[in-house]
Amino acid sequence: MLPGINIEFQNGQLGQVVDLPDGTAGLLASATAVGITFLLNTPYQIKSMVDVAALGIIPDVNNHVLYKTLKEFYAEAGEGTELWLMGFAKTTKVSDWFTLDVLTGKAPAEKLLDSANGKIRMLFTAFSPSGAYTVTLAGSIDADVMIATNLAQQLAVNYTANKYAPFFTIIEGYAFDGDKVTLTELSTASFNRVMIALGDTEKRTGTSASKGAAVGIIAGRFAKISVHVNIGKVRDGALSNLVAYILDTPAEQYDVEALHDKGYVTFRQHTGKSGYFFTDDPLACEIQDDYHYASRRRVIDKAYRLAYTACLEFLLDDNTVNNDGTLSPIYAGIIENEVESLIFKQMTANGELSYDSGDAKDRGVICKMDLTNNVTSTSKLKFSKLQVKTKGTNRWIDVPLGFVPVTSN
Repeated sequence: MLPGINIEFQNGQLGQVVDLPDGTAGLLASATAVGITFLLNTPYQIKSMVDVAALGIIPDVNNHVLYKTLKEFYAEAGEGTELWLMGFAKTTKVSDWFTLDVLTGKAPAEKLLDSANGKIRMLFTAFSPSGAYTVTLAGSIDADVMIATNLAQQLAVNYTANKYAPFFTIIEGYAFDGDKVTLTELSTASFNRVMIALGDTEKRTGTSASKGAAVGIIAGRFAKISVHVNIGKVRDGALSNLVAYILDTPAEQYDVEALHDKGYVTFRQHTGKSGYFFTDDPLACEIQDDYHYASRRRVIDKAYRLAYTACLEFLLDDNTVNNDGTLSPIYAGIIENEVESLIFKQMTANGELSYDSGDAKDRGVICKMDLTNNVTSTSKLKFSKLQVKTKGTNRWIDVPLGFVPVTSN
């Protein structure tokens, strides 16, 4: 086994400066090739709708959904935002994009991930199959959605372990039939690296007959906010879209609470506020999971990347040990400080972690080495603890409103 670093995510726990592109996304989409400017199964890096035009992607019948998704992404994220794009034949399904090839042992989506060299923090999918595609409903959505969700989860877990480049995926609840009762329950699932979205900016029976979701807006909002921020945060303002539908029904007239309660991300409105907002940012897993919310998933993923960067400097390093082969406390302190300092500078100082401002020693991160481990015999450094302090989110606000009691003189 090659010398390396193993970082394990804990669950149920609640220096140098590195420029981390926290909002870099990758779009996997059904598409039609355009001459030699836009080829299928080929990764492209773009930063604006000008780049989209240069690829030859226009809102015609062939690439309407792809163009719409890109346009909505940049309307929300802003021009200049880095995005990686790869198109797939319309005869393929979303699950195909995440299915391992028996010969290479790699999924098609990995080509995009590898091309970005670990920069991608989230993938999102835009599905617009050929007319020959037949939808098979299971739990009120296309059966392929949950197949793709399972495969996307597996890919993310494996890619994180092998490439130290964690990400999560946003998938459309494709072909949702509007039945909120039989809709698949996500809050009992175990896919803490996948988000499923419902609701679009086009009607189901409109000119383009949308069966997908406005994933470009979701990814665009993620791309421009810090990792600890919820995409539904009201203070960040309304979304860029002026309309939102659940099938043909305006989102504000649909029971979006029922969709939210089943673990889906969709649109809503707030009384007294104009425009649309997202309901919340849940992933397709139990609420007891520490990474149930994307804002926590993104925080821990960033801490993971930073921990890897800090630890990499010590790989194959020689170190001073005690007579019993255990790690010198001085050397251990150096490692602990390197990890904590990097995470503090990149996260706590940017407001992405909680900390006690009255405690000069509180950096929002706790790193401790295992001083009982025999490094001489195992050649292995062990951490006994690496934890970051997540921020809270005001999901509910209770206000006891009443009259001031009248007092007698």
